[in-house]
Amino acid sequence: MSKKKYKRRQYIVDTRFQYSLMGKFAILTACVVIGSLSFLVHVYHKYGDIQVSVVQPVPFGLLDSLVDGEGVSTYTLLDLLWPVLAICPVGTIIFTFFFSLIVSHRMAGPVYRMRCLLVEMVKGDLSRPVSRLRRKDEFKHLFADINTVKEHWRTQIRELRLACQELGENGSQEQQLKRIKEIASSFKTEIE
Repeated sequence: MSKKKYKRRQYIVDTRFQYSLMGKFAILTACVVIGSLSFLVHVYHKYGDIQVSVVQPVPFGLLDSLVDGEGVSTYTLLDLLWPVLAICPVGTIIFTFFFSLIVSHRMAGPVYRMRCLLVEMVKGDLSRPVSRLRRKDEFKHLFADINTVKEHWRTQIRELRLACQELGENGSQEQQLKRIKEIASSFKTEIE
């Protein structure tokens, strides 16, 4: 048998959680954008219109044909910095959006599955087999603990049903009642 690889088809699973997490990433991105623009303003106010000379590379055969200064261009510092500082925030915003979507998906998906599993357990449905998370999902230890509890309850309830069935069939009621009492006492229902 080959294991079926589980892949979610919907990226927004828990809207409140994911949008909240994406909002926090958006605030972080806004801080980066504001910081980079503040840096640009600071550099401009501190250095003003400093002229920067950029020497263009000259092909080998054309060196004699150039007149003095023809291969040198002069730019202000702001002319050199604004394209970089304009592209970086846009790239940061795009990267942060997709990064936060992927991270929130790896967190919200398992939380959604755990909530569904707990709702089934509350309803008393322990029939579904133990499920697994995807390889890169978060909260694997918590999910494994919930599955352990589910499997333990399933085993205990099977034993209770078997003991009740044998209690109805056999005449040795004392032994079956003792086993039922042991199983029932393994669950604490009140604080001592």
